[in-house]
Amino acid sequence: MTSGAPLVDRVVDAVTAIDGVAGLYAGGAGSPATYLPGRSVRGIRIGDDGGVVHVVAEARGGRPLTRTAERVRDIATEAAGVPMNVVIADVAYPEPDSGAYESKEWT
Repeated sequence: MTSGAPLVDRVVDAVTAIDGVAGLYAGGAGSPATYLPGRSVRGIRIGDDGGVVHVVAEARGGRPLTRTAERVRDIATEAAGVPMNVVIADVAYPEPDSGAYESKEWT
């Protein structure tokens, strides 16, 4: 298996569509990246035996970040066809008046 553009794009689209994920984490030196013809996709690397995706999670609604990470892992693994590890590399907080802090229920 190679981590060509269709595969990488499929995984990125699946991961970034998850409620609680603000996006991929581009990071700095040492962060995963996939180099494709004419572009690079930072925050993800997929190999023959597995891969890794670094995400920015959204802290809102009292949802534990571990649940978000588990969901990302499951969706990314399904989309990639190989086991994917997940790193929550950053956390985005909502604006204080957005109402996102009002829910205390963990679902």
